[in-house]
Amino acid sequence: MNVLNKRGLSARLLRQQAGEGGAEGGAGVEQTPPPTDATPPAGQESGAQPAWHDSIQDPGLKEFISGKGFKDAGEAAKALQDLEGKTAVPESPEAYQLPVPEGQDAAFATEAAKWMHEAGVPAEQAQALATKWNEYAAAQQQAADLAREQQGEADLATLRKEWGQQFDANAELGRRAVRTFGVEADAIEKISSALGDAETLRLFSRIGKHLGEGTLTPSSSGADAGNKGQSLEDLMYPSMKK
Repeated sequence: MNVLNKRGLSARLLRQQAGEGGAEGGAGVEQTPPPTDATPPAGQESGAQPAWHDSIQDPGLKEFISGKGFKDAGEAAKALQDLEGKTAVPESPEAYQLPVPEGQDAAFATEAAKWMHEAGVPAEQAQALATKWNEYAAAQQQAADLAREQQGEADLATLRKEWGQQFDANAELGRRAVRTFGVEADAIEKISSALGDAETLRLFSRIGKHLGEGTLTPSSSGADAGNKGQSLEDLMYPSMKK
């Protein structure tokens, strides 16, 4: 009986040692894992790395940054740098360098740059606005030129009917006046813009006729029998007297 007790005691001791030492035969003995201080945040799986923006204290800002999808702080900083570059206001109006259409005066662009600088408009936006304005102005000018051309054609058609077979002869009288006085094309264009094509042709035709008759006088008030009391103003600006 003492042997059985000893054997029973030995068996119990062996089983106890196997469980404590983790050797074979310890199956069924639960072991408690060591405690840890690394407690994952709520909603974060155990073992996952925290997001780089989790340290942001402001909830609204944290949500904003999270929604942008930046992979790290460097990418967010680069986006901020690019934004500042696009929204920076130049130090002076001259730095805008607004585009000026070819052949046009830069005075308007210079003045517009001052307005934009006073209003704090960034350079990139200012150049975009200037480009759009130039496109709009060009389209408006093109439409005006087309309308004037169409009106000029209609007026000349009416003048052809008025002069009939004398149209070519009267037109040649106008060309004679242009050659005699050396009138430049730009000057004719300005006169035509003010008077219209038909009235301009009447004007120079009338001058050419008086040149041929030797009755044209440079005096602004020189009336004589040849020009029937007409002054130079009457000859040059007949439509203004109507």
